[in-house]
Amino acid sequence: MRGVTATSSLAGWSVLVTRPVEQASALATALTSLGAHVVVYPTIALGPPPSWEPFDRAVSALGDYAWLVFTSPSAVRFATERAPGLRDALVAPAAPRVAAVGTETARALRERGMPVAIVPDDQRQEGLVDALDALSPGTRVLFPQALGGRELLVEALVERGVVVDVVPISRTRALPLVDAPPFFDVATFASPSALRAFVTARGTAALDGKVVAVIGPTTAAAARAAGVAIGVMAAQPSVTALVAALAGFRATMG
Repeated sequence: MRGVTATSSLAGWSVLVTRPVEQASALATALTSLGAHVVVYPTIALGPPPSWEPFDRAVSALGDYAWLVFTSPSAVRFATERAPGLRDALVAPAAPRVAAVGTETARALRERGMPVAIVPDDQRQEGLVDALDALSPGTRVLFPQALGGRELLVEALVERGVVVDVVPISRTRALPLVDAPPFFDVATFASPSALRAFVTARGTAALDGKVVAVIGPTTAAAARAAGVAIGVMAAQPSVTALVAALAGFRATMG
């Protein structure tokens, strides 16, 4: 684009950010830094699980597990807020090793002082399945997960004879979205639940003529299932990659 600099590559675009309020700032800041006008329009809200008892019980027996798996920064946040002593427990001898689904989850763990043993190149549950391929039958894994989360990792590990204890760490609630969003050129979706909540409340017609940008293959699959055409998909499921993909797409528009 003639006259466009790196810091203004998204200038003139209004970009819808549909992440939960507490997760929106990183994406909004990155988009704003490239000149975009950001419209924060959360479609889902995150809250605690119906009961903390399974999580509390698992944390009290943390030494029984060989691995602790996190698949989102929000899972890390909920876990450490509920169990402030988790950091010390994870740096103790004989503590379980920690696996993170991607760089953002790993960053959330490290910022809280927790060691991360594995971050797969393929930053999805599929990547974790491959990264944990060497686990022997009978190995115990603790997986704090949002209610209704993907089952792929659990199913693949259980099929190999690994014992996986899934404990609810949060639940996602679709917001009613009674008010239509302000004008936008681009809609970003960082999770299948955020996309499904938007489509349920506003319909696919609200995305007609818009650029739909998704954070990775899992969200892309949800978009296709909902009948939504995808314009941009991040190379890796991270805020940095999503913003870079949008900038790259904009540059091709001439």
